[in-house]
Amino acid sequence: MQKYLLEFILHAQNTTGEVIRNSLAEFAEGLEINQDINTKGKDFRVHLCTDEPTVIFDICSQLGRIRKIAVNEVK
Repeated sequence: MQKYLLEFILHAQNTTGEVIRNSLAEFAEGLEINQDINTKGKDFRVHLCTDEPTVIFDICSQLGRIRKIAVNEVK
């Protein structure tokens, strides 16, 4: 199965980094979530490696709006 490196910003009004981490942990390796303090805590920079990018985006779309997506295949 292919591995993908995903990097994106999740704009979420009513959630925390912990909720995002718990939602994605099962499907991600090397999960990093950083809250952007310049947006009053509404933007989270997410960086992870996964076999299931569509699952990650489906989960995140339920938590907020996904922006600035970068998907790279890991060799």
